[in-house]
Amino acid sequence: MLRTVLNQRKVAAAVVARAWLPSSAVSQRGFADHQTNRQKDTEEEDEVGVDPPVSLYARIATTVLIGGGSYYLYSEYGSAIARHLPWPAKQSTDTQPSAAATEAKSRKSRLQAKLAPKSELSYQEQVNWAWTHPGLYVVGSNEYGLVDPMHPGHGVGLRAAVPGLEGKLLRGAAFAKTHAAAVDVDGNLYQWGTGFTAGSAPHMPQCTLSNSGITAVATSRDYVVLLDRKSHISLVRGDNSQLAEQAPPTLAFEPRLGWRENVVAVSAGEDHIAATTSSGHVYTCALGPSGNDRSQLGHGSTAVEPFVLRRIESDRSFTSAVCGGRHTLLLTADGDVWGCGANDFGQLATGSYTEATRTISELTPLRALWGQGIFQSAKASALRIAAGAKSSYFQVSRSGSDLDLLAVGCGIDGQLGSGAFTHIQGRPTRIAALSGVSEVDTETGLRRPVGVRSISANGSSDHVAIVCDNHTNVKLDKSAQSVTKSPIFGYDVVVWGSNSSGQCIPDRKHRFAEPTHPPPLYLSKSSEGQDQQPPRLQAAPRQWVSAASFQRSGSNSGSSSSKKYLVEQEFVTGSDVTAAFLKSV
Repeated sequence: MLRTVLNQRKVAAAVVARAWLPSSAVSQRGFADHQTNRQKDTEEEDEVGVDPPVSLYARIATTVLIGGGSYYLYSEYGSAIARHLPWPAKQSTDTQPSAAATEAKSRKSRLQAKLAPKSELSYQEQVNWAWTHPGLYVVGSNEYGLVDPMHPGHGVGLRAAVPGLEGKLLRGAAFAKTHAAAVDVDGNLYQWGTGFTAGSAPHMPQCTLSNSGITAVATSRDYVVLLDRKSHISLVRGDNSQLAEQAPPTLAFEPRLGWRENVVAVSAGEDHIAATTSSGHVYTCALGPSGNDRSQLGHGSTAVEPFVLRRIESDRSFTSAVCGGRHTLLLTADGDVWGCGANDFGQLATGSYTEATRTISELTPLRALWGQGIFQSAKASALRIAAGAKSSYFQVSRSGSDLDLLAVGCGIDGQLGSGAFTHIQGRPTRIAALSGVSEVDTETGLRRPVGVRSISANGSSDHVAIVCDNHTNVKLDKSAQSVTKSPIFGYDVVVWGSNSSGQCIPDRKHRFAEPTHPPPLYLSKSSEGQDQQPPRLQAAPRQWVSAASFQRSGSNSGSSSSKKYLVEQEFVTGSDVTAAFLKSV
């Protein structure tokens, strides 16, 4: 009781003193009390063990880590998790869907019912289905109507059969950024895309040439390049925008082709093309004023005339020539590789980047591919080459047995396949997943290396599709009676690189820095909602197929049902798209 009274008196005295003291004294006294209390609080916190304040850098790092992990989990497992969430039922509205939306939904249902394999079997179903369902099947971006020209501008990661080409056996297909082209077995040329129509209106692929005898097709930024049976190379405008120069219908060779010399292959970059002949010569051509702005034609400082195929002067015999975006690669008969053109990202394998090697104006051997920079065919030689927009690829045989796949150039989207996202790579990097691989042949019991059957890297694309040369149990049967027999397994297909539009794996949007097995082009409706890993994509091997099997599958090949074709499934890449078709070989 006494203590309580004393405390009350102390409080009262303090109030009276504060009322009579000057304001400055009160401020000084209050500041001293504040400092004393703060010191006591600090001592108490130290005794208790309170953590020090978190730094700004730690907060930023934590935010980036949580955000990156969340994005990765969403891109990898978002679609699978979403299927199991209890989403509320959609409320019905009185508004009726538009005729276009109804037609698109109906067409998608018909497409799934027609194209989906009957079961989830990977090998037998995929191969047999591909042999009996010719057409062009595309996955990726539909911004320019390359996947589904009936609905341009809609769909990312879309998987569809190009309308109007169902049931057509093709000789080739090629994709630029805004336009595409395909040639069927009868030599008819089809073109589509918003670049071709100069607008975003729905359209079907248009037949622009009929019975032309075309055997191969390629696309540049503005043109479709055609090769026919008579070794004529012609250009058809692929982009309907007004061009500064008009190309002639058929390109002239300078000098002319020799006696019985034929063009065996043609490749196109962004604004240039390269043609390889049966005599080991390579002709290059500029498709406009910028077609040789980086000396990609291989003529050095010599002035070139656009739209004229000029032969590269060399004492070497070449078996292949491929065009990147603005660089060119040539493969010699003994397995050496030469190149010229843009080298901003090391795509010509010149080693460390320097300003002097930014452009390789003269045709130069790619010595960095070989040990100590010396090419010795007995130790190592290139078997196959390919070029992307800013990258290059080489299949190399070492010591006559081991096969390696090498890559150089820009890998910022993972297109080098080495597992890293490298901006500039001037020295060859080994793609481990496709190098030094071998298998046991079940028939001979011997071990054989597994190489690459085809490499598709387009001059306008930043992703790669490869068909492996693994062993299959398919044997050529000219009677065409083996199509429906089982079990059948085909060639493995792997993809990697940019996947912003789902051109590699439709259900994911992140980049792939290593070869990855994509799912089949179409899955059955019953398998889409299941958790098990879907079967991986396989390409149909070469086989004789009767046109009657096309008609039984509900398609129309346009040829006699008694005719037989030697076919093989082929995969090609374009700008943000990947396509597959049954090719007549």
